[in-house]
Amino acid sequence: MESTRLKSQKLPKFAQAVAAELDMQPKPILTHAALFEIMWLCFENGGSQFLRSPYFNKSSYRRARTQLRRAGYIRQDSDYSACWRVMTKGDVPAEDIICSIDPHCYVSHMSAMQRYGLTNRRPKDLHMTRPTDIMRRAWLKEHMHEFYGPYFSEHGEEIERARAVIHRSRVRGRAVHFTVTKHYADHLDIKGSLSRIATVGQTFLDMLDEPDACGGMAHVLDVWAEHARTYLDEIISHVDRAERPILKVRAGYILDEGMGIENERIEGWTRFAQRGSSRVLVAGKPFVSDHSEKWMLSINA
Repeated sequence: MESTRLKSQKLPKFAQAVAAELDMQPKPILTHAALFEIMWLCFENGGSQFLRSPYFNKSSYRRARTQLRRAGYIRQDSDYSACWRVMTKGDVPAEDIICSIDPHCYVSHMSAMQRYGLTNRRPKDLHMTRPTDIMRRAWLKEHMHEFYGPYFSEHGEEIERARAVIHRSRVRGRAVHFTVTKHYADHLDIKGSLSRIATVGQTFLDMLDEPDACGGMAHVLDVWAEHARTYLDEIISHVDRAERPILKVRAGYILDEGMGIENERIEGWTRFAQRGSSRVLVAGKPFVSDHSEKWMLSINA
């Protein structure tokens, strides 16, 4: 690490300014777009005096990037070859890497259950959730308009645009499973890391939506039976906001008939039950005759 800093002293002044910014920011890996933004800020905050061009463009970016790479300050990442590893930063776990390059990813499902202490199982794979590429591109465009202002409208073609990140199925030696969803959910930062995680209420909701990614419905029912009362307010709040009525029906059945919890808000979810429907407790499993009359749900678990 020290030798890398010594090398940086031989860099041109603008690249030196960028290297200092790379040291101060927390991420060990950066996309082209993130690296371009750091250089852009350096240019805007006084770095323009070190460049011949009256504005920072794609050529300026490529020149400084090459200088940083040749000095050993950055290199292509071993897992994400289209991203840049900052060599003065220590390596971090797979979830931190993924959340560093994709600001919309978060830890979810069985991995979140394990983090919250809801399960005694230790998942072999890391489970992450991310939005659809259409959603991500729309958010990226909005961000770039806000960040670059008039420059984006005038020189947008010169910005090294970030294409949809091609996530890997193995990161830092760990297998990774991604859920891609248009129902982008509540999440929060994990203290002391670069990662984000689904809220505990959302994690309970995910168990009903994708039980196979949470240890199977038998395990999900055990987890609800043991922990749902502790997090009842969070669960009810998230289920209330769930867009799909079937999730309210499944949660209502488990909390009401399965656990005997009496609550007006839970009772209100009965209006989402559909008489004569073929709804089931576990999606993708066959309909069975065991049936909840109140919740109009086949109990196929």
